Amino acid sequence: MLKNCKGQLYIITSAILFGTMPFLTKMAYKSGSNAYSVVFWRFLFASLFMAIILKGFYGRNLLIGKEKLIQIFGLSVLYAVTPILLYISYNYIDSGLATSLHFTYPISVMILMAILFRTKMEKKKIFCAILCIIGIVMLYSPEKHAGMRGMVLAVISGIVYSLYVILLEKFRLKDESVMVLSFWLCLFASIEVGIFSILVGKLRLIGNISEFSADICLAFFTTVIALVLFQKGAFLCGAVMASLLSTFEPLTGVVIGLIIFNEEMTWKLGMGIFLILFSTVMIVLPVKEKRKNKNSKKRPVCQEVAGQFG
Repeated sequence: MLKNCKGQLYIITSAILFGTMPFLTKMAYKSGSNAYSVVFWRFLFASLFMAIILKGFYGRNLLIGKEKLIQIFGLSVLYAVTPILLYISYNYIDSGLATSLHFTYPISVMILMAILFRTKMEKKKIFCAILCIIGIVMLYSPEKHAGMRGMVLAVISGIVYSLYVILLEKFRLKDESVMVLSFWLCLFASIEVGIFSILVGKLRLIGNISEFSADICLAFFTTVIALVLFQKGAFLCGAVMASLLSTFEPLTGVVIGLIIFNEEMTWKLGMGIFLILFSTVMIVLPVKEKRKNKNSKKRPVCQEVAGQFG
């Protein structure tokens, strides 16, 4: 019982840390930064922190096979694009709304798996997908044209992330340490974003303490610490509970938006967010339970952990 409660506490803390990402990103924006620079510094600092922890404290070998390295490099492209799209959406829509729309990625995984690999679409899954779509439609405000652009970016970020999750499963990287995998993902992503940002003239050097603090917190707390807590929590309380408690992430984003940024919350917006989160939880829970019953391995959750952004 104590073990399960400890695991739940880890997951909730992890989700809350992930949920602070919009606040920290906007903090960097106020100092003159942009989405490309924030993603670059976040992944660069995160890879450095992970290298220090893995090599310095645990003496872990960071080297992996050439074939896996190539696969991770391919995944890192999706890993880099996802937060860029999500962070750009913060410029157009409320952070809580953006996080909730990104959180539709389990629905995207289900739909893409059915299209690309002809997996079976159960009635409950179809019902959840319809609920999610209704929720997204309820979030749209015709009078806010810029908001539509932000919504599209946030949804696409979830779709890109769902492709990452699917390929992570197909590449069979289950045996690789989550932290080592995340180290290489962050390192490759920082290099890719850095090169692209320089080419398009978007890369910005850190200008002040406020921006530096935001970038460091994004790297350490919302990437490294949140990742470790989620991994430990998933093993302690199981896949089903981990999936359920992950909804604290978008909820944290909504609460921070209301309290700190004075973001608007109407009944229509609240209902839309509720339908998205409800459908997401329902779509994840049956799959996790089925896996848990048929297969005692808990690794699939940790696979998804390796790609958490928030």
